[in-house]
Amino acid sequence: MGRNLAGFVLVKRGSEVSGNLTVWDMAEFFILRGHRRRGIGTEVAREVWRRFQGPWEVRVMQSNLSAHHFWDRAISAFTGEAPRPVFAEKGGKHWKLYSFNSEQAAAKSLGPLESA
Repeated sequence: MGRNLAGFVLVKRGSEVSGNLTVWDMAEFFILRGHRRRGIGTEVAREVWRRFQGPWEVRVMQSNLSAHHFWDRAISAFTGEAPRPVFAEKGGKHWKLYSFNSEQAAAKSLGPLESA
């Protein structure tokens, strides 16, 4: 794999929307246009969720339809379940808020050899 920059991710503790201080928050997630639709974003998200295990919230502006499709697929592939986002409003902004536990999902996704 090459060493070219494909994007960036910022993770922080505490939710901007729900106020839950114990969750991991995907504060920023950006993949350069030339690297999109190649599975890179999904793999990056999976790696972040594996590294920062526990409860997560991923918030997406309600108007960002392409991001909704991406996060629906990425979270579903990671957790093995269809996500059930909720709609929230904070500070005049409207969000689609995805919540899941990456520790439980990572444990489910490990095969018999990987979990030993």
